[in-house]
Amino acid sequence: MARGAAGSSGRRGGHGTRGTRRARGLTPRGRALVVVGALLGAAGLWQGQESLLRVSVLVLALPLVALAVAALTGARTAVRRTTSPRRAVVGQTCRVRLDLRNPGRLGTPVLLAQDRLPAGWPRAPRFAVDPLPPGGRAAVAYTATPPRRGRHRLGPLQVLVTDPLGLCELPVRTGGQDDVLVLPAVEHLPGAAALLGDRGEGEASGSGSAAGEQGMGTREYRPGDDVRRVHWRSTARRGELMVRQDEQPHQRRGAVVLDRRPGAWSDDGFERAVTAAASLAVSLHDAGAAVRLELGGERSPAGPLGRDPLLEALAVVGTAAATGGDADAELAAAGAAPPAAASAPDVLVSAVGAAVTGGSGESGAGPGLLAVVAGRLTRDEAEALAGVARPRTGRRRTAALVVLGEPAGTGAVEVLVGAGWSVLDLSEGEPLADAWRRAADRTGRSDRPGRVAAGAR
Repeated sequence: MARGAAGSSGRRGGHGTRGTRRARGLTPRGRALVVVGALLGAAGLWQGQESLLRVSVLVLALPLVALAVAALTGARTAVRRTTSPRRAVVGQTCRVRLDLRNPGRLGTPVLLAQDRLPAGWPRAPRFAVDPLPPGGRAAVAYTATPPRRGRHRLGPLQVLVTDPLGLCELPVRTGGQDDVLVLPAVEHLPGAAALLGDRGEGEASGSGSAAGEQGMGTREYRPGDDVRRVHWRSTARRGELMVRQDEQPHQRRGAVVLDRRPGAWSDDGFERAVTAAASLAVSLHDAGAAVRLELGGERSPAGPLGRDPLLEALAVVGTAAATGGDADAELAAAGAAPPAAASAPDVLVSAVGAAVTGGSGESGAGPGLLAVVAGRLTRDEAEALAGVARPRTGRRRTAALVVLGEPAGTGAVEVLVGAGWSVLDLSEGEPLADAWRRAADRTGRSDRPGRVAAGAR
């Protein structure tokens, strides 16, 4: 049975080791016994009393036996750790459950335990576990609120082992460590579906579509085709055997580009940018779009992603290194600031270019919505960015949106707006959801907030 303050995790800072480090070895009671035993032994030698010496040996042996018993029984506890939900989210409370088991042949004493959490997390509560018989089990749970995204390690469990007489306390680490992936927070963006627009992609692409037959095309007959699907009108018109082919509507597409240029972000600006990118990507995905996430370099995932893979990729992303390579994924988990280095506009321009072509190198593969979350932009960088993707590419309409997370240089916003891009300025720290709704309310058209946000400053 476990007992203790399992609900007090949010009140104390640190990573939860102070309680188990406060006492090591003998308690005040145990040290008092050692002093008493030593005095009795000295008195026995001085008076020549063997009975006092025997009592002295017994008193001195008790703390030593207590230390040995605690050392043998405390370190045998097995721990299994589970988190709920399995993927934690920044700023949202998650529940951590600890299942303890005694696999040894001896029972355990009373255990005072505290889980070790990463630096910056709220300190985990201490709890007491009653003695476990051989094979005995106990469970305890506590809550914690992750302060930042990334891959974090929980554990090992810090156990303070005590003996029944309270003569000693031994701190023991047990249970190993478990990784938990903390996803970035997501802000709801209403009206994301309208941004994808009507791009004329729902037309039948098969050759010789029969007039008046919606959602159906025709193609040449192939060995093995069902003869009942032969389209006789197209066969007579083309002079060769044609079969009906039901066509699937073209799925709308979107692309989200995260600016990872070194030196483009302030200390906490990049974290806000990741939240904005996650909000845009998830909102487009929930609107039914196939979303491509472009991070630049080798870190960009291939092809459209589902909701969970989108968030998992953004959970561990960091800024690009000054040489153009990728920063260690643990940069996000460690909470380190992006490296200060010279701006590298090619990193952003190439990422936007890859998003426009869909990674295929073909300009006709442009997305229905191209959203770029950018850091500091000079006028020259804005011109380079605007030249990569125009709001119209071929016959397909591409809505181009730039979310500015840092103050832009003189004339940069005007260049983007003049090129047909919509701009949301979050450089003053305004949440994306608030800027999104404010831009929509400005014109009273809440269904298309991104289109009316051009030049919002």
